[in-house]
Amino acid sequence: MIKQAMQKADDIFNDGYEKLIQTGELETRVRMETSFFEVNTTASLWGLLINAGYLTIDRTISFDQNKYIIRIPNQEVQKEFQDLTSYYLKVSDTELDDLLDALINQEQKTFEIRYQKLLMTLPSYHNLKDENSYHVLFLSMCAWLKNGYKIISNREVGKGRCDIILQSKDENKTSFVFELKYIGTDNEMNQERLQTSAKQAVEQIRDRQYDIGIGGKVIYIGLAHHGKDAAIEWQEK
Repeated sequence: MIKQAMQKADDIFNDGYEKLIQTGELETRVRMETSFFEVNTTASLWGLLINAGYLTIDRTISFDQNKYIIRIPNQEVQKEFQDLTSYYLKVSDTELDDLLDALINQEQKTFEIRYQKLLMTLPSYHNLKDENSYHVLFLSMCAWLKNGYKIISNREVGKGRCDIILQSKDENKTSFVFELKYIGTDNEMNQERLQTSAKQAVEQIRDRQYDIGIGGKVIYIGLAHHGKDAAIEWQEK
């Protein structure tokens, strides 16, 4: 029922869903007394997700205006929410599991192959139109790792604003710092240019010290994109 409803959702819901993934919470209007299939609105779709137990109301902003802060309730629901996010991205949860396993196990070549494959299997209507599009896509994938990692996105760190940091909650395990780049579709693409952009992304991580305060082993990863083509630069701290 929820998947059918999500297929009918508008851009307002999609923007909210992506913000929920990025920050872990969302301020929005919620209507729980009507069914989405009776009243097709974003507020009633959030109500459907809450009534089904996927989300919970964290606090009330305005009861009269139906405005609340909503969030994912607990680790048990997190897995179900991950499956829902996989459906939202239109990729298989197996592909995401394989990609993230390669990352956590530091299998650089396998990670590169699986990331490129995942981009190629995305439906053609996926709107990969700018750097933020890839940021949201990759951050959505990283939602799988919340149990073992602190996920930091678009936060002032060091001498700038980082894209994505996966900081291991166990200092004996590796943390990862990502910087994403986008080469517009109007520009001619070649692999050498993409690889140069990926290397520049890693240089930015180093120069701006995005990993400051992170103990243990850290890997810097630059991801450069042009449509569904990607280049990856992978360097240890």
